[in-house]
Amino acid sequence: TKAMISEFCIQTIDKPAYLECYDPLFILKCSPDLVSEGYRRYEDHCPYMIVESQEEGTFRIADNVKLNVWYDVGHVIGEIDDDDHEEIDGSEEWLWQAYSHEVPEENEEG
Repeated sequence: TKAMISEFCIQTIDKPAYLECYDPLFILKCSPDLVSEGYRRYEDHCPYMIVESQEEGTFRIADNVKLNVWYDVGHVIGEIDDDDHEEIDGSEEWLWQAYSHEVPEENEEG
């Protein structure tokens, strides 16, 4: 189960960017097993999804995250610092939401 970031939606990735809730972060290309059959055009289709933040704060992308590289689900891609240093359930994870996204066919690569 993997995904790759095909495009960043934030203005710059080389320095921290302030995000508001529901701001789009990036567009993912997902491995077929990451998406239910009903959302795939064919068995090995790798659909795209747009990911938006459910948090407000300063987003910093991890140094080792690059475009067009497949990462395992759970790979840390960055952090959002909301200046609230209270942990929920011992975790500092940030919340996000992903939605189906269409890209023009000329931009879609195997």
